[in-house]
Amino acid sequence: MARNFQTPGIILKNNRFGEIHKGVVFLSPEQGLVDAVAYGAFSPKGKLRSVTNPLCTGILFLYRDPVKDTRKITDMDCREFFEGIRASVAKFFTASVWLETVLRTFGGDARETYDLLLRCLRLLDGGTEEEAPRLLALFLWRHLEGSGTAPDLRDCGRCGRTRKDRDVFHYLRGNPGFLCSECAHSSGALESSVPLSPGALAFLGHASSRELETAARVGLDAGSLEGLKRAMLWLAEDLAGRPLASIRAGEGIL
Repeated sequence: MARNFQTPGIILKNNRFGEIHKGVVFLSPEQGLVDAVAYGAFSPKGKLRSVTNPLCTGILFLYRDPVKDTRKITDMDCREFFEGIRASVAKFFTASVWLETVLRTFGGDARETYDLLLRCLRLLDGGTEEEAPRLLALFLWRHLEGSGTAPDLRDCGRCGRTRKDRDVFHYLRGNPGFLCSECAHSSGALESSVPLSPGALAFLGHASSRELETAARVGLDAGSLEGLKRAMLWLAEDLAGRPLASIRAGEGIL
């Protein structure tokens, strides 16, 4: 790899490095998750101060130290700030869940993950706050599919019985798939599981089979959406193998 290179990227996380330097983690469609340092970015006059914050998207210019195998951000051409997301608490916490989910669970195709995240951020940025819960579920489901961990929508994950159109499935944390009502009840955990209505399951089917922008327009009643959203958040944490700070921070808002 050349010492000086550039790549598209979406900033996922910052941390303080020394007094005025910023540690940056970003997603590149070419290299996956990249750790780099933006020197002076926490200085009041640092040229990289605002353009290397989470959600900033554009072209990053970097220098790779071949001895230490570290990367330094020398410049960034920030193309999108997503001001519509930053101006809304609901949208901001939705995006925060996406960024942390990618950060904690990335392991698939970098270009596919980058494309999914960028397209969903654009939909969230230009959409209404009322659309945020549907987009939250849509991104998480597509991300689960990309990672190969999305539960089967047709068959019970325990008994294998095929679901009928009007059947409800349940999600119980720690289980590899969705459960039919009989299996959820026999497990003794029906009350602690999340029911997924036929409408919620149909929404996920559309999310799998349709173009992202088309699937984002599929409507869902409030009750079905609440169960779907809760199940997707649980699935994201199960995939990460740990609680996600963004979900805890956004409790009552997401």
